Amino acid sequence: MDTFGGDGLLRTGDLGVMYDDQLYITGRLKDLVILNGRNHYPQDIEATVHTAHPGVRPGRAVAFSVPGTETERLVIVIEYAGDDGPETVVREVRSAVKARHDLRADDIVLTAPGGVSRTSSGKLARRATRHDYLTGALPPYA
Repeated sequence: MDTFGGDGLLRTGDLGVMYDDQLYITGRLKDLVILNGRNHYPQDIEATVHTAHPGVRPGRAVAFSVPGTETERLVIVIEYAGDDGPETVVREVRSAVKARHDLRADDIVLTAPGGVSRTSSGKLARRATRHDYLTGALPPYA
């Protein structure tokens, strides 16, 4: 793949914005969640998830889209470490995402600690977690 476009710009896959003559990286094109023709940064959805219920482990939730029959579907995978039943967590997360982003979470999966993949530097590995979701390899919540 040619990483240079016809305009001579380097295509890195990063998304950014210019502000005061400075470039600020805001995310990755491959991580962007596109639902009903609207773009959503997964980090924004994940921040909402982290505040929705105290049992959501900080920094241990990922949001991504998967193909559906007619449109893309929103999936949220959460490492859960609370005492409430899973129904309470799912209900509160679903409600918070709807209220904050006007999005319907099609599937919310609670997984055991370590279920959300991370890079060697500790960053969320959304594509790896998505792969685990699609292949049924997520460790189940006990």
